Amino acid sequence: MKKTIKLLDGSLSYPLEKKGYKLNTKLWTAHALINNPEEILKIHKDYINSGTDFISTSTYQASVRGLLDYGYNILKIEKIFNKSVELAKKAIDETNSKNKISIIGSFGPFGAYLANGSEYNGNYKFSDNNILQFHSENIDIINKLNVDIILYETIPNLREAKILSKIIDKINKEIWISFTCNDKLELKDGSSLKKACKIFSSTDNVSTIGVNCVQPHLISDVIKLLKKESTKNILVYPNSGEKFDHKTKTWNGKKLFNKKMIKEWIKLSPDIIGGCCRMDVSVIKKMRKYIDLA
Repeated sequence: MKKTIKLLDGSLSYPLEKKGYKLNTKLWTAHALINNPEEILKIHKDYINSGTDFISTSTYQASVRGLLDYGYNILKIEKIFNKSVELAKKAIDETNSKNKISIIGSFGPFGAYLANGSEYNGNYKFSDNNILQFHSENIDIINKLNVDIILYETIPNLREAKILSKIIDKINKEIWISFTCNDKLELKDGSSLKKACKIFSSTDNVSTIGVNCVQPHLISDVIKLLKKESTKNILVYPNSGEKFDHKTKTWNGKKLFNKKMIKEWIKLSPDIIGGCCRMDVSVIKKMRKYIDLA
């Protein structure tokens, strides 16, 4: 029987930017969630109409700590996270999709809260306790969210992976863990992706391990590594290959992604594919097409 590859959505930030939305705040797409939710709803619906099996909430760079810093109290913070889920549900309800759509609660790494580029290099100048407290503060909200899956994305170093592994047993939902890696297939600070896989391969409520926001030409080798080093489902969703400048909050260079890569990934049979930064609806439609043709 042919394996069915599932399809994740793509970037939320890129469609917003193309419409002229300025995302140069520490809240990133959560700024649009708070101030312009209708735009988030439209993007969700576009992805659903493109054939996705999953859509992600617009909360990657939202967190209890980050929203407290902006002056929101905990009741308002809960409402913001719940709003992200309501928008996803509304998009599903208003879209006649043939697929069963699952909602993923998106949570970024400690570096996303810092918004200083450290999520792309893994060099955190903070203690383990600071990182532990940051993630622990989110757990009460995570457990109340009416989502199907919790996704910790763009984890850039082994230190944060180990810290997360100590607290995720407190989460009462299915969990996906996604790392980001360099050209050597190491985590962004040079620590071991293989060791990170081993940590979560023995964690019961983690169903899926993957990578995101990596160069697309690395994905085939990443799939092979994950098949070897992980006992969980395999998830891959790269960026376009362009380079991010965290100081100017802009992407530069050429898109390195092409449709030939999608076909190559599908042949390697991961469980889930999708797109990250600078990968929009046009890319997700291509992925749907080639999954269906496989």
